[in-house]
Amino acid sequence: MYKFKPATERIIKMHQLIRDRVIQTDAERALITTESYKRNEHVLPMIKRPRAIYDVCANMTVRVEDFEIIVGNRAKNFCGSGVEPEWEGEGWIPSMIENGIWTIQADGLYHNPEGEELKLAISPEDVEALVSIRDYWKDRTITTTANAWQPEGYDELCKLEVCANASGAPLMMMTAGHLTPGFQKIINIGYGAIRKEALDFMDAHRNNLMGEDLNKYMFYNAASIVCDAAIIMIQRYSEACLEKAKACQDESRRDELLKMADGLLWISKNPARNFWEACQAAIMYQLFLALESKYPACSFGRFDQYTWPFLKADLEAERLTMDEAQEIVDAFFLKSNCFYGAAPEFVAQITGIGNTYQHTTVGGVDPETGEDATNPVTYMALETIGRLKLHDPTISLRVNKNTPDKLWECALETSKLVGGLPLFQNDEIIIPGLMEELGFSLVDARNYALIGCQEITGSGNDYSACNGIAPPYASIHYGVVLNMVINNGVNAFNGQECSVKKGYLYEMKSFEEVKEAFKAVARYITKAQVSINNYTEYLTTQYAPLAGLSISMEGCMESGKDATWGGCKYNSYGGTATGLATVADSLTTIKYMVFDKKLCTARELYDAVMANWEGFEDLRQQILHEVPHYGNADPYADEQMKWVCDSYYDICSECYSTRTRHFKAGLYSASDHVFQGYHTWATPDGRKTGEALADATSPAQGRDINGPTAVCTSACCYDQSKFMDGLALNIRIHPSALSRDDGVEKLRDMTKTYLNNGGMEIQYNVVSTETMRAAQADPQSYRDLVVRIAGYSAYFVELNADCQNDIIRRTENTL
Repeated sequence: MYKFKPATERIIKMHQLIRDRVIQTDAERALITTESYKRNEHVLPMIKRPRAIYDVCANMTVRVEDFEIIVGNRAKNFCGSGVEPEWEGEGWIPSMIENGIWTIQADGLYHNPEGEELKLAISPEDVEALVSIRDYWKDRTITTTANAWQPEGYDELCKLEVCANASGAPLMMMTAGHLTPGFQKIINIGYGAIRKEALDFMDAHRNNLMGEDLNKYMFYNAASIVCDAAIIMIQRYSEACLEKAKACQDESRRDELLKMADGLLWISKNPARNFWEACQAAIMYQLFLALESKYPACSFGRFDQYTWPFLKADLEAERLTMDEAQEIVDAFFLKSNCFYGAAPEFVAQITGIGNTYQHTTVGGVDPETGEDATNPVTYMALETIGRLKLHDPTISLRVNKNTPDKLWECALETSKLVGGLPLFQNDEIIIPGLMEELGFSLVDARNYALIGCQEITGSGNDYSACNGIAPPYASIHYGVVLNMVINNGVNAFNGQECSVKKGYLYEMKSFEEVKEAFKAVARYITKAQVSINNYTEYLTTQYAPLAGLSISMEGCMESGKDATWGGCKYNSYGGTATGLATVADSLTTIKYMVFDKKLCTARELYDAVMANWEGFEDLRQQILHEVPHYGNADPYADEQMKWVCDSYYDICSECYSTRTRHFKAGLYSASDHVFQGYHTWATPDGRKTGEALADATSPAQGRDINGPTAVCTSACCYDQSKFMDGLALNIRIHPSALSRDDGVEKLRDMTKTYLNNGGMEIQYNVVSTETMRAAQADPQSYRDLVVRIAGYSAYFVELNADCQNDIIRRTENTL
């Protein structure tokens, strides 16, 4: 059995501080950005935005805590949060106070209400400061610009409530984000060399800008400014370490601070020289990106691959011990946990409290040789997550036919400690899939990484926009689509009508007619949503270019094109379908009950669904217990899951934008399947209005009754290699099944078999119903219980009751 070493005292202290944090929002970034925008009122966004981030980096508070060996803060306070006024004006918190929802407490700070899972605060001075910028940003945010005009048809998409786009909601709230930045370029080349490349072009074309040279000049000008911004930010952290060292009485800590100061000064312009500098440089660049724009889900990419060469050199030169390196990795992941920001309660419930979506990938193969690339950092990353019981960042373990047994053992022991981590990603499916679906070269496909929930992306060369150009608008509510299919285009939940009407279920003469109706409505809604996404892509190129990201992305500096303009080597975007198993089970129900077995009429089934099953409980129970369900290795049910997934993929293949021909299909969710359930009318599979849909590509809750191997068999009923936006298969395992070594071996062998049979991804919740019920009754005693929802893991006690009960409802498996 794999054994985890204990963490050091200061790592334990930092972990506790993060667990106990009250996230205090401040106005510092908002004020600096506002003043910068005022000075550059009429400057083009391509230059104005880099100037603003420079001002932020040059003037924001930098912190070095007494216990830190990896530094970097997004805001003025430890684990604090700022406001991005260019997107959200004064933000959402002042209105909470003005409406009396947040109240001032004994500490002199305003706090959100007791009982909310997320603990938030703000000072009266910061509230006053945020209110002071309200008038300036009222008509100047990117969101305001996007809201000023939309293409015809957007109103229909909103009123149908068939995706996250909704009437009254902003069209754009943030930039695309879901991607893997070029950490390896930042670490191995450095800002100084990138800056010189930009300046060289500008010098060579001074007063000689012909044709495309002008666009390139604008880009390189922006690139030089953001390099200066990153350089000054990192140098200020170096200075802060020096100041801290002057006041430090502990000789050992003083020497450490001086070493940190030297390392930070060096990496402000130059390539990293050692393991600590490589890790610190990655954190600094991630921090810089967080300050540059409101990125969601910037992954850390293949952390073990781009840092291992530095650790290897340090170990060979005896500059570092393995224990010291492990503490650096611990500090790296704890620092990334500090980047979580304040969010309204309803957002936190969907995206997960404490989830930064800085997905980190370990394991996998060497890009050049294709050989397994497991190294000591691979184990260190898993050990950090396991021994500290961290639910964030999400860790994906890339596995292949040569993954060492020891690594499998480490990963499965981690899963026993931390629910749903790591995620197991199959190199043998994903690498060929990237080449076939997106045109990746073999080397680049071998170097893929995971981001966000489950999305697949290139490493530092792919503007992947996996969750759409303007998150969170990339998920169609296919349960609502099905409802409109059987109800002549009307959403029974809100009475709104779709332009595509295919009649009522009881008017359809064959099962094929039902399926064709579903595909017609799904195609119309998906293309409507993608059309709006394409519009936001156009807006992004004009108002939200990303010079800070582009300097690290392969293709951008070479071509002189921003990532949002298509400058990256690879370009794509995509969306996700949540709850397709609910749709598949519903289609199976219609086929079985109405057309094959004729156990009820189409009218009876339609009436039962429209009545939310009230008065039709006998029929509902018959469906729940007699109709075959996806997840049980039953070809009758799996046939419909295959058809639904294939149809979804086919529709996505018809979508594209100016920047790319590739709109990727995904099968994942955060906890969106719970949220979608709130707004989805009853479905023919027996699900009632308001109940959660099936999560990701998993069976509907409790419908899989033939064990985990049957779930894996069913999950392979469709070609998973097509779904290059990523997918998730959740299986819950009772802890007793893994209490002995042979249980761990069985789970490993089952996982390998599933992956060998075409499975792309799988993740396990190793937790019992009894434990979760006990945690609901006594949250404090189960504070560190981690579970996997769908696209993120979370501390169970920090989930709302619906998310908790959703996990409890899932089938509890033994081996």
